[in-house]
Amino acid sequence: MPNDTFFRKLDVRVLGLKRKYFDSPVRSSVRMLLWSLREFWRALFRKVLSFMRSVKRQPVLTREDEPVLTREDDKLRICIIFTGGIGDKLMYGLAVKELAKRIDCEYLIEVVSDYAKTAPELKLVFSGWDILTVKEEQPAPNEIYDVVLRADRVILVLHCDHTRVAKKSPWLDFFCQENEKFSRKYFHLVGEPMGVHALLEQWVILKSQKRIQQPDMHGLLGIGDKSHTLLCIKSEDLQFLETLGLKNTQYITIQRGIHHCHNLRNNTRSWPVRHYEEFVGSFRKTFPNVKIVQLGYSREICNSIAGVDINLIGKTSLDQLAVVLKHSLFHLDGDAGMVHMKKFLNGRSIAMFGPTSAEVFGYTGNINITGNGCPSWCEWLTADWNEKCLRGFDEAPCMASITPEVVMEAAKKILGERKKYSCAVADRNIEKSKIADYILSRSTDPKIKIVDIFNENGLTLAMELRKNFDDITVFGSNFKWNSFSKAQKDGLKLEYGCLYNISMPDDSSDVVIWQNSNHSLAATEYILKELLRILKPEGILIISGALFSETELEQFNLNSGSFSLNGKATVITKTLKNC
Repeated sequence: MPNDTFFRKLDVRVLGLKRKYFDSPVRSSVRMLLWSLREFWRALFRKVLSFMRSVKRQPVLTREDEPVLTREDDKLRICIIFTGGIGDKLMYGLAVKELAKRIDCEYLIEVVSDYAKTAPELKLVFSGWDILTVKEEQPAPNEIYDVVLRADRVILVLHCDHTRVAKKSPWLDFFCQENEKFSRKYFHLVGEPMGVHALLEQWVILKSQKRIQQPDMHGLLGIGDKSHTLLCIKSEDLQFLETLGLKNTQYITIQRGIHHCHNLRNNTRSWPVRHYEEFVGSFRKTFPNVKIVQLGYSREICNSIAGVDINLIGKTSLDQLAVVLKHSLFHLDGDAGMVHMKKFLNGRSIAMFGPTSAEVFGYTGNINITGNGCPSWCEWLTADWNEKCLRGFDEAPCMASITPEVVMEAAKKILGERKKYSCAVADRNIEKSKIADYILSRSTDPKIKIVDIFNENGLTLAMELRKNFDDITVFGSNFKWNSFSKAQKDGLKLEYGCLYNISMPDDSSDVVIWQNSNHSLAATEYILKELLRILKPEGILIISGALFSETELEQFNLNSGSFSLNGKATVITKTLKNC
């Protein structure tokens, strides 16, 4: 007898086929019949295999030399299929991170791209994550999962063994049920036809949300425009900046083109080449000491812009691309994947919108510019909206109407808002056991924001600080599944993190603590740069066990004598210049 999941999938499938083949009932019926037969044999095969794997033979019924047949492990097995480009994958990755934090039992998550060509992007998104496995290929038909999800704007539940999931993780079962209810009730917002994406954008606008919140349609994952976003940077890729001569150089990045899956050089989301070249000329005159670096996936889909200092079109890996984006002053682009990457690298962009909605896709903190050449965005109103202007123009007027002068003013605004800081050593040779007392001596305000970065002693220091302070966030890379619920009960916040890209805004923390026990870490000056970036002016940075060379500390006006090698802590302060 088919279960409820089958009927839910059947409802969605029938409605999708009716919309897709509305003028051919016979074709729709044949497709429905084939789909039903496939689902029937799949379900039957799963039932048989599940039964065989769950059987536990009693010792009295087996010979001594016969192995006992058991389930491989007691973890929930979850498969999540990702769609879309790098921007979509980053936003879905945020949803997976929040989902994993809330699953209240042991689990195994496997993620896979629906399009093999974009598998490297999925690896970039989840680089450094210990909570899941990135699969190179689609799961085999005989693989058994307790939950199968598909991230396609919203989270679609393709399969859920509610009986088993409800026993292991009531929260995950509730999450799946709510998403299944959404698919049934709002069937016109899900399914195969791409036009539903346009309807989903209207839905988001009406709910005063952003695109980044679409996978969290019910608010169960707590995703907001200011959620902690994570994209890991590898230390070995930081050497790429030195190869390009950008290590200690100020530069901006620009890009013209969209995701390589579309293979389109002239896309309706792209700003005209002549506008880019006019902007580059104007920017060079205004900021002669700031270099301009052009990025791009390949020369087949990206036009070279005359006048840039460094052209990296097709010359970077995805990891190197992330490093270059991370350390640029800002990124200039249309509504494309690199704008999302820059957001997840805790930076700012000037993003230009035409066919897509700035109200939906524009991030807070960016300068989001919409042209006045068209009365409305038109994403997914036609199947070829990326290729041709819906109104028949050879050049999309929505993008062409954004003038280089407007973009130049945005660039002046971003660079004019930059703050210059000086750093100094406030105290040194503090015993690690006295760090909590030292912080309390500097401030008794329980509401100050304290960040504990990759502490070698786990949550010990954070728990001690919790006695006097309320807002404590601990960053790490290998938290266990039950760490989050325990920390929440103790009043702590846990976040997955990366030392070279800490997922916090600039100037956001009163106290930052880094107790380093791994003296083999490379590129430690970039770690120090990140720690100082998230520190508020007049805040304190406490470091112990860190090894720095004189050259690494020159940019911060510090010296290696400030950092003792005996494991004791050094305190650094950050002050605004000329304030």
